[in-house]
Amino acid sequence: MKRFFKGCLIAVGVLVLLAAIFVGLVWWSMQRSKANAESDAEALSKACDTAKYITENPQLTFLKFTPKELQTLRFQILRDGKITNDTSVKTAFKDKENLKINFPYKKFLKTDTIILTLQNQLKYYVSGYGHYAYLHYGMFGYVGSSDCRFSENCVINNVASTGIIDKFDGWVDPEKSKHIRTIQPVAAEYEAFAARCKIKLKEAEQIFINNRKNEHLYSMFSYGIEVGPEANYYIFGEERESKRDHIDIVKINTETGKIKRYTNYPFDK
Repeated sequence: MKRFFKGCLIAVGVLVLLAAIFVGLVWWSMQRSKANAESDAEALSKACDTAKYITENPQLTFLKFTPKELQTLRFQILRDGKITNDTSVKTAFKDKENLKINFPYKKFLKTDTIILTLQNQLKYYVSGYGHYAYLHYGMFGYVGSSDCRFSENCVINNVASTGIIDKFDGWVDPEKSKHIRTIQPVAAEYEAFAARCKIKLKEAEQIFINNRKNEHLYSMFSYGIEVGPEANYYIFGEERESKRDHIDIVKINTETGKIKRYTNYPFDK
């Protein structure tokens, strides 16, 4: 009986040891796969991004616009300081929920900047499209193969984007606005930048609350921090109860706390 019990313990011990070895091998394999994926992703993406042209016909999505504001869109290609391929597009948007359009160009250089001008003369400079390596994964992680795919990531008026044309990011005066950038609230840099300002984020939010225009509706949107050559500002939005679907833009100086309100942004800035 003792011999049988001892044999069972040995068998269980061997099984536990084998299980531990298996788990260890799987963990080692996954860690090695992860390390290989990280190193390969950078190298393979660089190889993918050597493609000279963009042929995927990127899509743009419009926010805060009405269909009427987008009846005619003007596209131009800025290449080596010269504007080419001037193209006007008539749209047929019917509702505010599906304002999307693709570039009218089947092919353009990766180094090109696409200039989009709306009927109201707001301008958007779109650039930075490219390709990346899409890594293939199996049950235990990266399997060592990949394929090149188009990245929707781009830069629109100095703001990192995925093809979103936001009305509030439009440029009325590109020569002046190109020296200004906006740090998005979701960016890692946002809180770190705010922490260095004399007026902290919580103070700016309180200043905004103290200067509300609405008596009943509480509305506060954060659009980031505007970094300019002369001053920096927290940017907030307030929906007006007297005019629904309209948003006032409120800028608060990050050093002085001085507040500015705009009712027809970006035209009255």
